Amino acid sequence: MSDPLSQHYEYLDAINPIDGNKFTVKISCERMQIVARRGKGHVYEMAYVLPEVLIKPKAIFTGLRRDEDEPMKSNSFGSLCYVGRPSVAYMSNGQRVEPWPDQVYLVFVSDENAVYNWRWEKADSYDLDLPKEHDKRFKRRAL
Repeated sequence: MSDPLSQHYEYLDAINPIDGNKFTVKISCERMQIVARRGKGHVYEMAYVLPEVLIKPKAIFTGLRRDEDEPMKSNSFGSLCYVGRPSVAYMSNGQRVEPWPDQVYLVFVSDENAVYNWRWEKADSYDLDLPKEHDKRFKRRAL
C-alpha cells in the first residue's frame, strides 16, 4: 500500500551541503498548483530551472536572516537557500530564453526538506554567482 502523504508531493534530487551527495527534497502539489496558475513561464521554471539549481548549485547558504526568506510556519533559521545560474530562463508566455543577465536563481528548502519558494534575484556585483547582499541575508555559506 502506498503512503497517502506521498501523493501530495513531488520529489526531486538535490545536493546535500553536508557531504555533497544527492538527497531528496519535496514540493507540495498544492504549491505547484498555485504556481501553475501564474502561467506557462512559471511552470517551465518549476519543471526545468528549479531542479537544475538543486542539483548544480553555485552556492548553498544556511541560516536565513530575513523574514521574507523564511517559510511561514518555520520557527528555526536552519533552512537552506540554493543559488544557481541556470542554463535557461522562461518568458511569462513559456518561451525559452537565455538566462537573465546579472541575476541568480534562488531555491529555498525548509528544515523538513520541502521546497517552499524559488525566484530570480539580482546577483552580487562582485560575484555574479551569488545573490545581492548574501552576507547580510544568510548566516553561513555551506557550499
